[in-house]
Amino acid sequence: MDSKVLRYFVAVAQSKSYARAARELYMTPQGLQAALKRLEASVGTPLLDAQTGAIELTDCGRIFYRHARSLVREYDVMTGEIEDLLRSKAGHIRLSASTGLFNVIPREAIDEFNAVSKTGAHVELARTLVDYDCENALFDKGCDFALLNDPVDHTMFASVPLHRDTMFLWASEDSDLASRQSVRCEDFEGLTLVCVTPQEFRTSRLVERTICESAQACTVVYADEMIAVLEQSMKMDAYGLTPRTHAEFFKKEGYRGIPVLDLPWGFSIAYRSDRKLGPQDREFIDFMKMHATFYC
Repeated sequence: MDSKVLRYFVAVAQSKSYARAARELYMTPQGLQAALKRLEASVGTPLLDAQTGAIELTDCGRIFYRHARSLVREYDVMTGEIEDLLRSKAGHIRLSASTGLFNVIPREAIDEFNAVSKTGAHVELARTLVDYDCENALFDKGCDFALLNDPVDHTMFASVPLHRDTMFLWASEDSDLASRQSVRCEDFEGLTLVCVTPQEFRTSRLVERTICESAQACTVVYADEMIAVLEQSMKMDAYGLTPRTHAEFFKKEGYRGIPVLDLPWGFSIAYRSDRKLGPQDREFIDFMKMHATFYC
């Protein structure tokens, strides 16, 4: 029996609609319905009942669905393991990176690794994504490794730290805090702070929680990306929160970056915890560790 037909049946059983299942499967409802009619003919009994409008499973259909769902899942695991093995033998490593992290580890480092690899490994870069997209890609095996802002979900992924630092306060030189060598969250009482939305930058959720515990009268405003934090803080005559790289790379006359001692920031290279690391994987991780920087 064709594994594709089992997948068709599971999709219809779960959506209870030929139209919705067809959209998920990128085929026409007519083609899907014809394929399932042939499936029922080969089994010798109806599996689906559409008389009430929504598609329901017959008694035999429920039995078939239970086993078909398991078979589809096992087939996906099997093909995934074969694909992983073939990629491992070929030395292909797919890397996703969260937005902005190549400001810390230069993108050219990947080209350097590909040139000097002794195991024949070759890293292919995916487009830059936000943390949640990178995590989903790892989970779905859309990539092998990902550079992720901490904290990394250790129940699902293993990770190796590559960077440890603090967040920086982006402040006008004529502000009350500009003369300080460092600050803490309690110093933010009564201030307006701009930081990247948690949908883009996972660290922002922890940042807001820590700030609110220390400076309850502080107002937190979100921007869509890190450069927008600086632009919006200047426009609003407010303060911005950024990593060191943006505080240094995007210096403006009359502004400076001040380390925030109780707002740690860092990132790691992560991979699925069930991944069996091969020689190419280990060589790549060791190479990335050579580029690690720890300020604290």
